[in-house]
Amino acid sequence: MPRPFALTREKRDKMLVALRAGALYRDAAESAGIPWSTWTDWSRRVRDGECSDPDVLALVTAAREAYASTNVGLAASVAKASQKDWRAAAWLAEHRQGAPKAAADARRAQHEATIAKKRADGTHVETVRHVGEIADDELDRRIAELEAATKH
Repeated sequence: MPRPFALTREKRDKMLVALRAGALYRDAAESAGIPWSTWTDWSRRVRDGECSDPDVLALVTAAREAYASTNVGLAASVAKASQKDWRAAAWLAEHRQGAPKAAADARRAQHEATIAKKRADGTHVETVRHVGEIADDELDRRIAELEAATKH
């Protein structure tokens, strides 16, 4: 469990000002002098409905609102700029699709979790073999099959 951390009015205000200026949560917490682990613990407790501190609840709620409204404002600014500059339009289109890397990472994590679960259950069938484990004749046969299958 993290050490207790005192939330002061100054720290609260610094964090909200940073978020309204466009900072990410980690940077805003750092600028306010709030340890990242404390911020993530507070956010998790509020999300899970386990927070009993009204000051922390108020800060996390206000921070989420500040972050969201800043993102809306930034997107509106980019949308306005995109009317004159194609790069702004391209950024906005990419931004609205979400983070492709984050989505790929999530898919990979899901895949790895499925494999781990199947291994734990004893039902996973490993289909990857090292090329050194395959005899030369077998390897030549498989190469010929793949070449034949990929010819159009």
